[in-house]
Amino acid sequence: MSEQGMIQIDMLGGFGVTYGGKDVTPGRNAGAKFLSFLQMLLLSLSDGLSREDVVHTLFADADVANISNSLNNLVYQTRKQLERAGLPADTTIRKKKDRYYLVSAVPVSTDVDLFLQSIPAPEKASEDTLRQTLSLYSGDLLPGTKGIEWIDERRVSLADAYKQAIADLAAIYRKKGDARKLTELYAQAVQITSDEEALLDAALIRSLIDIGDTHAAFRHYDRTLRSFQSRGRGRIPEALEECARLLSLTGNSADPVNLRSSLRDVVDIDAEETEAEKNGAFYCNYPSFIDAVKLLRRNLPRDHRPATLMLLTLVDYEGKPLSMKRKQEQYSRELHLAIHSALRIGDSFTRHDEISFLVLLPGADEDNAVTIYNRIARKLKEKAGSNTAVRYRMLSLNAV
Repeated sequence: MSEQGMIQIDMLGGFGVTYGGKDVTPGRNAGAKFLSFLQMLLLSLSDGLSREDVVHTLFADADVANISNSLNNLVYQTRKQLERAGLPADTTIRKKKDRYYLVSAVPVSTDVDLFLQSIPAPEKASEDTLRQTLSLYSGDLLPGTKGIEWIDERRVSLADAYKQAIADLAAIYRKKGDARKLTELYAQAVQITSDEEALLDAALIRSLIDIGDTHAAFRHYDRTLRSFQSRGRGRIPEALEECARLLSLTGNSADPVNLRSSLRDVVDIDAEETEAEKNGAFYCNYPSFIDAVKLLRRNLPRDHRPATLMLLTLVDYEGKPLSMKRKQEQYSRELHLAIHSALRIGDSFTRHDEISFLVLLPGADEDNAVTIYNRIARKLKEKAGSNTAVRYRMLSLNAV
């Protein structure tokens, strides 16, 4: 059947609904509850969506006495949105035995189902079948819905299936000795899917080293490391640590041209930083921050300048440390931005835990540090409002 006679749903890399060749995506507010409900329905076309899953996912904080009314209103609102979007009149939601179903006389096709159906059985996996499967994965599932646990679980499952297909095709390329295709495979993969442990990025870096493009390997290592740090992670993934070791070995050459290139790579390591990154304080991972503190302390006897270490912690309006996970994530991002913009380019900071940052202030005594803290607190209030605040503890490195 032609696409003109079906409803096409795209959920990989973003959300879109087309019918008759026209965009008919219901609603435009990514945070609308009815839209999350509709997306859950679309991910459950064959089996339906249980009432329990809807309640647990979308009404976890609601008053139990009002759940039934809230569910009825949600279904009604979603039906109206489907109608307003311009979908066929018989496209609606039905409930059967505590399960909700999206039904339509017009066939409904999703890119998620097409991807899952294309995954070959192990005995039929070939270069062609795997490339076809990978071509259908255009991005992680509904990236705008992160934090909705039910969808998060399916996003991880789909990404794992994609990464397994990558691994299977990579094994074929390795067996053929085709390093160039292997590099291209990983280069495309890191653009499409997120990887909390940076395994795909590390694989790309190793592939670039194997084909002799150490400059590209070095640049991608730096880009990956900075991206990892910007997400507030403490320890560098082991895969990236191994890449750092391999990159250091590539510089062990007697060729003066290679030596000069290696030195230039080190000097230009910040070449891809944005102007905002270069103009603010330097954010580094926790181990690097500790090394910076050690180095600064070694220089204090001959430098004679003051230096202060500060711990900044997010608290609520009562002065208690933030405990809700969502608030921790939201306001720690705001605090990160406030610290970065409030400090000098020679200052550095790192994440200490979910709600705390460590700040290193060379040249600042405790009075200067209090002034800097006040500047950070003002910037945080500008970004986050009065729902949260930041408190400080400080230590003069000259006195320890």
